[in-house]
Amino acid sequence: MRDDTRGRVPFSLLGVLLLVSSLTLAPTFVTEPAPSETAVERALNQATAETQVAVRDGVSAAGRRAAANPVVTPADTPIGRVLNDSTAFRDSLRIRAYLQVADRLAEVNGRSGDVTVTASLPEVANASDLRAAKHRVSVERAGPNGTAMRAMVENIVLTVRRNGEVVSTRHVSPTVVVPTQALMLHDQVSTYQTRLNNGLDKPGLSQRMTARLYPIAWARGYAQYGGAGIENVVANRHVSLAANGALLGVQRATFGRSDPAGRRALKEATAVTGIEDIVRGSRGTAASSTVLDEAEYKPMSETPPRPRTTNRPGPGPEDSMTVGINGTAESVFRTVTVPSTLNETLEDAYTVEVALEVHKSKRDGGPPGKPPSPGSNWTLVGDRTTASVVAVGNASDRVGTPDGWHTVETFSRTVERRYTRTGVWQSGPDRTYTTASSTARYRVSVAVVGRHHGRSPAPNRSIRTAHDARASPLNGSNLADVEPKAMDTLVSDAGGRDRVAERVVADSLGRTEATVTADRPPELDDWVYRDLMGLRASVRNTTVSVERGSVGTFETNPPQELRERLMQRRANLSDVPDTYDSTAQKARIAARLTYLDAVLTELDAQATARDGNRKRVDTQLTERTDGSLRALRKGLTARETRAARSRPVPVGPAGPVRTRVDTQTPYLTLAELDERRYRALEGSEHPLVARNANVFTVPYGDAADAVVGGAFESVDRVRLATAANTLAAANETLENESTTTLAAKRDDLRGEVRVANGEMTTQLWLAVSQHTDAGKGESRAIVGEAMSAWETPEARALALTNGSAQERVVRVAGGRLHLTRVERDRLRLTLLAVDTPATKPTLGSTNGTASAVRTVAKDELSKALADAGKQRAQRIAKKRLGTDRLPAGLPLAPPVTPWYATANIWWVTVEGEYARFAVSANHGSPGDPGARTTYARDGHNVTLDVDDDGAAERLGTADRVSFRADTGVVVVVPPKPRGVGDKDGNAVEESSGWPDAGN
Repeated sequence: MRDDTRGRVPFSLLGVLLLVSSLTLAPTFVTEPAPSETAVERALNQATAETQVAVRDGVSAAGRRAAANPVVTPADTPIGRVLNDSTAFRDSLRIRAYLQVADRLAEVNGRSGDVTVTASLPEVANASDLRAAKHRVSVERAGPNGTAMRAMVENIVLTVRRNGEVVSTRHVSPTVVVPTQALMLHDQVSTYQTRLNNGLDKPGLSQRMTARLYPIAWARGYAQYGGAGIENVVANRHVSLAANGALLGVQRATFGRSDPAGRRALKEATAVTGIEDIVRGSRGTAASSTVLDEAEYKPMSETPPRPRTTNRPGPGPEDSMTVGINGTAESVFRTVTVPSTLNETLEDAYTVEVALEVHKSKRDGGPPGKPPSPGSNWTLVGDRTTASVVAVGNASDRVGTPDGWHTVETFSRTVERRYTRTGVWQSGPDRTYTTASSTARYRVSVAVVGRHHGRSPAPNRSIRTAHDARASPLNGSNLADVEPKAMDTLVSDAGGRDRVAERVVADSLGRTEATVTADRPPELDDWVYRDLMGLRASVRNTTVSVERGSVGTFETNPPQELRERLMQRRANLSDVPDTYDSTAQKARIAARLTYLDAVLTELDAQATARDGNRKRVDTQLTERTDGSLRALRKGLTARETRAARSRPVPVGPAGPVRTRVDTQTPYLTLAELDERRYRALEGSEHPLVARNANVFTVPYGDAADAVVGGAFESVDRVRLATAANTLAAANETLENESTTTLAAKRDDLRGEVRVANGEMTTQLWLAVSQHTDAGKGESRAIVGEAMSAWETPEARALALTNGSAQERVVRVAGGRLHLTRVERDRLRLTLLAVDTPATKPTLGSTNGTASAVRTVAKDELSKALADAGKQRAQRIAKKRLGTDRLPAGLPLAPPVTPWYATANIWWVTVEGEYARFAVSANHGSPGDPGARTTYARDGHNVTLDVDDDGAAERLGTADRVSFRADTGVVVVVPPKPRGVGDKDGNAVEESSGWPDAGN
């Protein structure tokens, strides 16, 4: 027998059914007497009605049973291969409908007198018959909102017999509409699974999980940045909460409601995780508790939390942050105000182009004629003309001045050119010479002209008082000494005025262009330097506003935006006048433009470095996770994507069709479960597994070092500030819990920090000695007095790296040496630039100490939890065990300074599987309108006795509902050494059972 039960409908219902679902037949019969025709007609009508009932009843039963045991993947058996892979469920439903209808047709028996009518379908004996049977049945969703099912069974054979003899046959293809939601439920569950596996750019689990993780990560990240003892910003317990909340949200959007047991379990899990997080990280402080409570631990709804703009404990990824030029203004200032560089800039402003403009005109005379012959027998065999030039007096002519130039000095001369022509005469063997002489007179005019273009970056403008020494604001010569210098260069060096005029006539004047530099006032350098200090402050305060999330995903390039902003301000900042009041003003403008252009060049280099860092971050993300920056940006967009509203309740023929979701397990936990908890489980299973990779868990030497690589002289060293913070964390931990291992590592690191401090202070006093009048002894004393404010090695190291020590050295030196404002500023910038490889401790010592700190903190907390429970654990958590001081994250700097933010990335992957996923609808068969149709997938094999031999054949598998979802979260905090990131030393947190969820 097949696994289907058979059902009958009383014939008393036939009249009603004939009214609502009639089939008109017009058969042609062999001619018989009228009474026989009437009997056949009556029998056919009765059989037709019963056939319609049988089809309806069979299709309804097939729908219920196909839903209860849905075939998702066909079996690799002769019977299973009848199903198409892409339509396995519908094909199995068609097969079930055929077999159910075939069974019920056996009960059809129309009778009138000696005439009987039976109905039948071909029997199924093998796979070929089954394939033909499948093609006889079609099914589709029908009715309002597709809540019912329309089915047609083709070529049912009605056989008419009279007294047992076949009179005639007729083929009919009834179509019925039954209120069975099998197809609707299958489509909904298929949609649900599709949404669970959709990527970040489509609605589904990944988008909703992202929307939940972002507020958790940002709230906890900023709490950690603010000092809360949070070791793991994003832990797998948060991933589990976010994933389950997202699963319920997708359920509601797909089915109209979610599993009520799942909602209860999510609320309980949220509360448990909240307590656990307070114990493990918040230290019970009011601020951190508030942050954690507001950010995460209020009961989570199925709707993803929307970004909030008020009453939020910290900023979110959509909030803007201000990035300024900041330290770049000073680092560039230092390069352009180096005495040799600034001197060149100012010299160019005082440099003038000068040239000679000459004009000659012939007044009279010219070359001599043929020399006279010595006699009649002489023949001229050759001649040679020589000439000499000599200035014979002044003249009154003038020469014009070219456009853009002005006259510095003019003079005119009368110049004679005296010719002598000598002829060579020959007569026989004899040779003699005769001469002829003449004079040509010229008027020569010479002008020394100049223009202020030179090599200066300052725009070409006229200087109204260029050659007036009294007009300089610094009591200098202005350009008044350009005239004598130009005359010396172009005239005196050429032999003087007469000689220049003579050489003009002789066409032997060589150099006619030159540059000359006027003397600069002694006060000019400091005057310009002070002006640049004001400009530096304005440039430093140039800022742009960028979204924090876009900065972390490298979607925006802050240095490039700063460059564009500074370009917009360049004209105002340069302060170029229409005309210069003095040469000193031109020099000032030249220095301002030189500085601004240098800052623009540096910002351009930083923008290029930012692009290089973007590529390296993408490489690290790809190598360490399954993510990429492109996917990370999708996640950033996904968190802002408003989830689809819940599906409205569909209305069927009998009213609203409500669905109910029933899952096992209702909360997909990361823990291992077995059948003792849920019967649907098979042995021990992990309903949910997760992998949570924090890309930048340590400051350098890991992923971050691969990004900022070239910023350091050696990849085996770290910044002194990093080592100092690690040392401070070790000291803080040892104050509460003393361990030999940590103490030994602390001592090693302290020794390296002391050595680095010593090298740094040596470089400082050498700089003081080189850039002031102080001798080496006094320079040591100045630095020693300044450094006395910090006693411990870590405090000194932090002061040396954050600039506090350099500022104090300048104050002490300024007081002792009576330094001017400019001298103090020069010294400060010089001291801030001090940096050598010897001032960087080793990576091994730093990371070894950090690892020991994490181990001690973790061991102490675990011990407290085991020995004394929550209260003792809270007291331990309140202690400053030092882990919060450990730096983490990627400094967003081009490549190191200015450090404008710290970012970190978490890439999360979850895989899950429901042991049983069931959805039911509140309409059943026509005979039982209050019943429910249930669609359930549990991973079991689906069998069916297709040939009625008592042995069930395997059709396929009711695959479990499973999924994989990925997302990335980026958190960006301001630039402080603490940074943001997981500080427990585990870059990758994998749950038990990863990567195999379910069986």
